[in-house]
Amino acid sequence: MTMLLSLMLAATPVAGADAPPMPTDLASVPVIDGWLGRKISPRWSEEVAKLYRRGDCSGAVPYEGSRLLEIDVLFLLSENGKPMKIAPVNSNCPDVEKFISRRILTSLGNSFRNDQVVVKPVTVDGRTIGTSRQTGDDNRPTGPRWMRSQVRFLWSDAP
Repeated sequence: MTMLLSLMLAATPVAGADAPPMPTDLASVPVIDGWLGRKISPRWSEEVAKLYRRGDCSGAVPYEGSRLLEIDVLFLLSENGKPMKIAPVNSNCPDVEKFISRRILTSLGNSFRNDQVVVKPVTVDGRTIGTSRQTGDDNRPTGPRWMRSQVRFLWSDAP
């Protein structure tokens, strides 16, 4: 994470004193299943490529004759699934971090599902007799929580 992003996150107030601290171990943060941003982010590739071409950015790798950039993103989501903070973790480019955060807030702010279904076993006398489905109202979090996903960009610098 860049120094600029770290300072911006430290200076950004978070609504509510119950907000958990930003996690340091990405593997311990649950993934947002089916988040729309993973499907839409490749459409933004040319704009990210422009930022890479003119700036001091790194992190894109060669991929089948093109450049591939995969950025992990942490989201602090409210109980209602609204993003409170967006933290691109490994972009290695402040301009790309700003671009990603702005794009997510403006075009994907309502794309965080809060209605995930959980299937749990139903037991009687210690024996499983079936399953029950619990909707978002049954398993909605009681406070802000960190979730993660990834955005991907692919572009070619070939003439």
